[in-house]
Amino acid sequence: MPLAQNIARVVILAVSLLACKGEKLALDSSDSRPPPPPPTPTISIVGGALDPLYATDPAGVPLDVTAANGDTVRVTVADATGTVIRTLNDGSMMVDVARWDGHDDVGTMAPVGTYTVEAELLDITGATLAAATAPFYIVRVGVLSGTLGGDRIPLVWHEQGGVAGAYVVEDATTQTFAIATIDDGTTATPLPSLWDDLDSPPASADGVVMPAGYAYDALPTLSLAVAGDFGDAAVQLTLVGWDEPQTVSSGDTATFTRKPALAVGPSVVEETVSLSWTVDLGDGSTPVVVGTESLPLRFYATLGPPGFDQEGPQYSPWVAAIDPALRAIAGVAPTDADVTSALTTWVYSDLGIAYDTTYGASYYTTYGGRGYDNSVFDFTSFLARSNGTTVNCSDCASILEAYADMVGCDLQYTILLKNFQLNFIKAIGGTDYTHCPFGPSGCGFSYHAVTTPDAAVTIYDATLDLDGDDDPSAGPFTDLPVHGVDGTEYLQRLVASHDEPGVTYNFAQKESLR
Repeated sequence: MPLAQNIARVVILAVSLLACKGEKLALDSSDSRPPPPPPTPTISIVGGALDPLYATDPAGVPLDVTAANGDTVRVTVADATGTVIRTLNDGSMMVDVARWDGHDDVGTMAPVGTYTVEAELLDITGATLAAATAPFYIVRVGVLSGTLGGDRIPLVWHEQGGVAGAYVVEDATTQTFAIATIDDGTTATPLPSLWDDLDSPPASADGVVMPAGYAYDALPTLSLAVAGDFGDAAVQLTLVGWDEPQTVSSGDTATFTRKPALAVGPSVVEETVSLSWTVDLGDGSTPVVVGTESLPLRFYATLGPPGFDQEGPQYSPWVAAIDPALRAIAGVAPTDADVTSALTTWVYSDLGIAYDTTYGASYYTTYGGRGYDNSVFDFTSFLARSNGTTVNCSDCASILEAYADMVGCDLQYTILLKNFQLNFIKAIGGTDYTHCPFGPSGCGFSYHAVTTPDAAVTIYDATLDLDGDDDPSAGPFTDLPVHGVDGTEYLQRLVASHDEPGVTYNFAQKESLR
């Protein structure tokens, strides 16, 4: 082919290719769409609540801010009239949290009421792109008094104003604590501390928290007199670990029940209960905690009502008696037998008293008649050890019966008569077994006092341990604490076999106390 024709064909091919390319460009241009719209600016803020006298964070209550598609955020607080009283964020930057301490822009605490926090999303020129509001509540919460209720067992203080025998019996509805006012205008009044004097009560419950007595399996209640100023806020009070939260108003009485039961057995239950105040913002969020208060409580958890059958103020549980007794037997099973056994061990081993091996005389127990009936126990003097730490069997039986009946057992005092010789015993306060506790010429008892819950079918004796082996008249010796020992076996082990027959239990009685 001539050169000229070749050149022509190349030119025609090039033109064709350019034409095809142009067609493709035309097709691409026909598929183009308008650009998407810019993202929508959004902002939200979560409200809050504050009791200024319980505030723990000086920076203030955190208010979560969620913002998108803007440049900066401004957050302000307005009062009920719409007047802005505080600027929390001035719109110079983006923030995800704002904080308000309840003060206005000049540092004055805002009064109780409902406020509005507003969050604005701004563009680079300061123009508002989006805005959101939420409520903020300032409240003042507190309680003026509280009363433990339910099946309370009245307690006794045996000295009023330091005067022994001047009994004070609490009423089962007596206030547990009271304060004059919830604050002084600048500081919250703390709830009071426990009254720790076991002998004498205070003049009133103002400024102290009084203990309360219950059966160990009781469900105590606590009624609280609500005070303060809540404005329009929905305030809830929770007694942590007791009942469900309750919505309350100032002037209400809120009653909570302790759950579970007080204890698993006789004991002293001491706990510090937290009163938690919250405000429901009404938006489905978790209520805001605006304050907590701590209330110390002391419960004397006994086996049940006292076992005395006499009337009189001294036949309720004495605080000075049951406090150490319940602490000593804490953990024992809640039965009469186990509690009485534990108390017998405590009296025999831990009270620091010892048998009078010189005279065998009574130091705290007397008898009203010429015999051994009408026993009277000077418990007030014994608690103070006014007559020393030496005792005899009458005293030990009196001590055990008093403590046992006060914590809810049911013991009687009974007398073994009379003039009998002894097998080997180990007397209270002693370390060795002997059958002659008063020396070689004193190998017997003229009488012996013990306690029983069942007319001497079983015996508890805090005066002595018996020899528990097959021969109680001679060594070696095996300790047998007298914890519910069969009454017949007790006589056989205590009374020497060569003694005249006829030793019996007599004068079953409830002792009198003073």
